[in-house]
Amino acid sequence: MIKVLNVLTDTNIGGAGRLLVHYLRNFDRSRFEVYVALPEGSLLIPEVEKVGYNVITTKYGKDKTFEAGAVKELCGIIRELKPHIVHSHASLSARVASLLCGTKSRMYTRHCAYDLPESAKRFPKKLFTGAVNNTLSTAIVAVADAAADNLTDTGVDPRKITVIQNGVERLPELSDSEKTALRQSLGIKESETVLIINARLTAVKGHDYLLRAFKGISEAKEDVKLIVLGTGEEEARLKALAKELEISDKVIFTGFVSDVAPYINISNINVNFSWGTETSSLAISEAMTLGVPTVASDFGGNPGMIEEGINGILVPNKDEIALRDALIGLINDPERLKKLGAGARELYEKRFTSAVMTRKLEALYEKEYKDKYERT
Repeated sequence: MIKVLNVLTDTNIGGAGRLLVHYLRNFDRSRFEVYVALPEGSLLIPEVEKVGYNVITTKYGKDKTFEAGAVKELCGIIRELKPHIVHSHASLSARVASLLCGTKSRMYTRHCAYDLPESAKRFPKKLFTGAVNNTLSTAIVAVADAAADNLTDTGVDPRKITVIQNGVERLPELSDSEKTALRQSLGIKESETVLIINARLTAVKGHDYLLRAFKGISEAKEDVKLIVLGTGEEEARLKALAKELEISDKVIFTGFVSDVAPYINISNINVNFSWGTETSSLAISEAMTLGVPTVASDFGGNPGMIEEGINGILVPNKDEIALRDALIGLINDPERLKKLGAGARELYEKRFTSAVMTRKLEALYEKEYKDKYERT
């Protein structure tokens, strides 16, 4: 039995936390004994307990990558638990603690990908960053090729990196009557094509480009609506922009929603227009489970998820005209839209289920165990 300790610092439920829950649902418990360390009060605790795992609560390191008190606390947990593998998720404290405790297999997952400053890819910063990561980690999971490129560009040994794209559970499908009721409650007509974006309302997610593109779409096509899921620091500015563009009557800002599935159920096209950070988008995967194709920017991990003409369309990031034209073209071609939707479902089953993701992680755990314990 391989004993694994996962360490997260999140007090809220972000992408890493959602992925962890997907992993936990699918682990082979006959081969893996999995533990989870989370900050006391974390919203993830009941979610982890719901899928049948006990949580080790920590006092230090809440929402912090590194804290000296967290290192000491985690050292105590590791020495008592004696895991074969410590798998950290954005917790530098856990990586340091596992090294200090002599844990042979020290893993972490790189969940983000972004444009690196040139200084990060040159001496001396590259040498320092690479040395730190190569020393602290025996294996690294990158959730997209773009994340792996970030790592190698900053000096990480490529032999340590395994790309495992994010996977999700299938979203529940609403009945036709439920879809109709939700559309009516939102003021959406049955004849209207619905676009949706499911991302935190922050600048790098590209909402402002989408709103300007949607202005042109709404001028060309009368029966369209846009659903903007979520909240964030840009919410007030984006609402003001929609008003300035005179599209407020066609844009629905939902605010925070705990369950995105109903909204995706009534949507025809998913949009991801990130330009600053993106890896293996959960929003794209979740839309695929319901047969909703995506029009996405060519940034970060998006090209690794969108197979042109199969499950969606890629357009240059920050190019609102290209985005507008791609969306109008798809709205005007119902047969192509239907084909991409079917392709999205098929590709999800092949590559993006949580079970596929978990099997790959299990294989990496087993390789780490054999290399570090059975061959020494």
